[in-house]
Amino acid sequence: MHDEELMRFEVLCAGEAMVMLTDVDPTGPPLSSTLSVHVGGAEANVARHLSAQGVATAWMSRVGDDPFGQRVMTVLEADGVDTSIVAVDRAAPTGIYYKERAAGGGARSHYYRSGSAASRLSAEDARTVQLGPGLIVHTSGVLAAVSDTTAEFVDALFVEADRFGATISFDVNFRRQLWGDRDAAGALLALAQRADIVLVGRDEAEALWGVPSVDDIIGLLSEPTIVVVKDGDVSAVEVDRRADEPRVTTVKPAPVDVVELVGAGDAFAGGYLAGLLRGEDAPSRLNRGHRAAAWTIGGVDDVRPGHRPKPFARQESTK
Repeated sequence: MHDEELMRFEVLCAGEAMVMLTDVDPTGPPLSSTLSVHVGGAEANVARHLSAQGVATAWMSRVGDDPFGQRVMTVLEADGVDTSIVAVDRAAPTGIYYKERAAGGGARSHYYRSGSAASRLSAEDARTVQLGPGLIVHTSGVLAAVSDTTAEFVDALFVEADRFGATISFDVNFRRQLWGDRDAAGALLALAQRADIVLVGRDEAEALWGVPSVDDIIGLLSEPTIVVVKDGDVSAVEVDRRADEPRVTTVKPAPVDVVELVGAGDAFAGGYLAGLLRGEDAPSRLNRGHRAAAWTIGGVDDVRPGHRPKPFARQESTK
């Protein structure tokens, strides 16, 4: 993608998207009913939420030359996400996962992504995109964990973002099953310290780094300009270090009926980044993240259809 093409976008999200299958009726045994077909994947979910809120967003990845890849592309394009730099891989399939739902709520995901097209993203792929000042580049710890080459891709993407003056947004997104015996704690902390904006769950920070409190997490993540700590239905806390003195803002979410929690963090990230880009103040952008997450957990899709956020309070950018 050339510089003049990138000028059309405000955010570039990079990561894997998969086709998600789940039972329409969660009351019976798994796979005993008709399956519904959705699309999920952390960074693609964020891209879709950003686009829904009027942010010009592109998505970078690889998909297989198969019906699943076509479904992924169709869904993202229908949501207004630009997919022009997505590579179609004729030698590897699109990843899929099955969401095993339980009656009364809750779910367990089973992933079939080993050797997927997106798992073949490499450092060379990251070097093909010329980034620029004013662009937010968003990815997460999920992509860093998918394969050795995706870890190299994330590293190279950060290098390219620094080189061209783009802003790095990183969601820690710790997925234990993806890391195996590898050093997730060290790798994710190193990436987070290199980012400009970091989003992290209080529970995952404790699991990774042994820091149980919000203050401890903020103290550990000393390098990023903005850190957002999400604590489920308790609060979201932002520390903004852009001024001489760091500003700390805490916003509690409104109560909400939960159908399925998967995708809530991605929804929050999309809402929060949209508010940040549009110059909303800290409480407003945190609330925007909370509202996006609340809508998503009211359904079974990783990106629940039909959500159209309220217009932005003002349109000037802080970039």
